[in-house]
Amino acid sequence: MLHAVDDGARTLVEAVAMVRASAAQGVTTIAVTPHGHSSVSAWAGYSVLKLHDRLDELRAALHTARLAVELVAGTELWGEPGVLERLRRREVLPYGESRAVLIEFPLNSTQAATEQIVFTLQAAGYRVVIAHPERYGFVQTDPNSLIPLINRGALMQLTGAALLGQRGEGMRFLAETMLTHGLVQVIATDAHGPHFNRLPDLGQAHERAVQLVGAVMAEQLTRTIPAAVLSDGPLTPTVPQIVRGWK
Repeated sequence: MLHAVDDGARTLVEAVAMVRASAAQGVTTIAVTPHGHSSVSAWAGYSVLKLHDRLDELRAALHTARLAVELVAGTELWGEPGVLERLRRREVLPYGESRAVLIEFPLNSTQAATEQIVFTLQAAGYRVVIAHPERYGFVQTDPNSLIPLINRGALMQLTGAALLGQRGEGMRFLAETMLTHGLVQVIATDAHGPHFNRLPDLGQAHERAVQLVGAVMAEQLTRTIPAAVLSDGPLTPTVPQIVRGWK
């Protein structure tokens, strides 16, 4: 949602419209997580200084528009060797003032490579949130491959659009299976803007989660656990269930 940084909102007007749409769905806090630098996708617009400048602009615009939504700075990190060093040098940011980080991996990343990066970050004291696990090939082949990561405390952040069928029926089925088997700890939007037809959808995703796992669990996935992530708060360990007969 942060404007003119990467492939997200192109203008401040678009960014405000996306926040307004989120607020209309009941969202009160948004973590803005532009793509950080990596060896394969060095976004020309990204820098920590620019991120804070854009964040100040957006907060001022929200104040003018009387939109009472809290914005938290962050980065979508790229899962590769060297990511920990980038964090230590403050070239990329965790969520706000927390020790939690959002990280995505190449779609063809292996389970072993993913685990190695995650455990490296955890050993350094970070809480790891893995973005859109439903997109990774090893998860599509076997959702149970996430269980070792979850048992080590990594959080799986499912994209709402996948749960709503906007990424195809196969992805919807995988997303629902992950959700109903405790392989998801957070549901989030991956909104980028109208130019990608990827708009805020957390309200609809929350409603679908209520249908699948009940209101209490849906609240945990969209409010309670995300709030704990942003505040370094305690979390009750998730007990995942094995998905049987997956093909």
